[in-house]
Amino acid sequence: MRILILLFAICLFSCQSNWNLDPVHVKESLQKDADQWTENKVLVSTRLGDFEMELDARTPLHRLNFIRLVKTGYFEDRYFYRIVYVTGIQGGGEYRDRLNYLVPAEYIDELKPVRGSLAMARYDEGNPEQASSPSEFFIVTDTEQAARFYKKYVVFGKVTKGMEVVDAIFNAKSYDEIPVIPVKFDIKVLP
Repeated sequence: MRILILLFAICLFSCQSNWNLDPVHVKESLQKDADQWTENKVLVSTRLGDFEMELDARTPLHRLNFIRLVKTGYFEDRYFYRIVYVTGIQGGGEYRDRLNYLVPAEYIDELKPVRGSLAMARYDEGNPEQASSPSEFFIVTDTEQAARFYKKYVVFGKVTKGMEVVDAIFNAKSYDEIPVIPVKFDIKVLP
């Protein structure tokens, strides 16, 4: 029995996809395999319903990175783990499995944090270029409150269907920005 448990544990850690990229060559790594990640629409499934998002072609590195993580299974069994006061919901990778790279900033004047916008979170420590987290994202629920995020967080997409589901997640009971019952999600690519 011990051998079976040991083999399961080894497979659990060694059989997982390697989602990391060379932190020095992120742009090149993403562009090298761009033909594998041409999609720009995703479906997010939760216990509160589903919603769809479209990724913007004007932020190609963020789109490539997000689609790459979706297609390699990174966004399976993840959670919306933060309700940002009056602003939106945050989900994706957390500190327990933080990836080792950042996505170079792609600030586009016309892409503003408005209701329904999809943006990447970022780490403040040691990040003077304001590069994005590769795996933590948020969806804006209030345009006025999110105005302060303009050119601080890269907007790279928008919710196109099911904003009522995003609102339901936002309105779930929380304490100090943490949902009492976090909402699990899976993301898959749409044709």
